[in-house]
Amino acid sequence: MYSIVETGGFQYKVELGKTYKVPSIDSAAVGSTLELKSVLLFSGKEVKVGTPVLNDSSVKVEVLAHGKGDTVIVFKKKRRTRYERRNGHRQGYTEVLVTELRSGSESAVVDPKIVERNRARIKALAAQKAQNKPLTRKEKIAQNLPKPAKVKKNSIRKSKEA
Repeated sequence: MYSIVETGGFQYKVELGKTYKVPSIDSAAVGSTLELKSVLLFSGKEVKVGTPVLNDSSVKVEVLAHGKGDTVIVFKKKRRTRYERRNGHRQGYTEVLVTELRSGSESAVVDPKIVERNRARIKALAAQKAQNKPLTRKEKIAQNLPKPAKVKKNSIRKSKEA
C-alpha cells in the first residue's frame, strides 16, 4: 500500500513506516503529527487517481527532526573579466515518518515498534552530533573551566636554546 503526496512543491511516493526528508515545514514542532491532504494517488486494493487530488484521502506523518542538507557550491565565473563568485547553500529539510495511510474505508496504521525505533535513531544521531561539538566560551565560563596558561615567546625560545 502506498500513496503519492505533494508537499513543498514536490511529489513523493510514500509507504507506511518509512521516513522521508521533505522541504522545511516551519509550523511543525518535533514530535507533532501532520495530516497531508494533497494525495494525488492512492494504491490499496485498487488504485485511485485524483483529478488533481483525492478528496477522501489523507496521509498522517510524524515530524522526527529538522535539519540542513549537504552544502551545494554555487560558482559563477566570467572569463577575461576577473569575475568569480563562490557561494554555498544548505537547504533546510524536515524528516517525517509516515504513520497512517487512509482513503475512504481503506486505512493502514504503522506498528508502534517502528515509530519507537525511528525516535531512538533520531535521538542517537542528535547525541552524536552534540558530542562532537566543542564548548563555546559561554559554556566554558558556566562550567568554571580554567583559562589556558599564557606562554611568552621568549620562554619558548630560551627553552629551545637550552
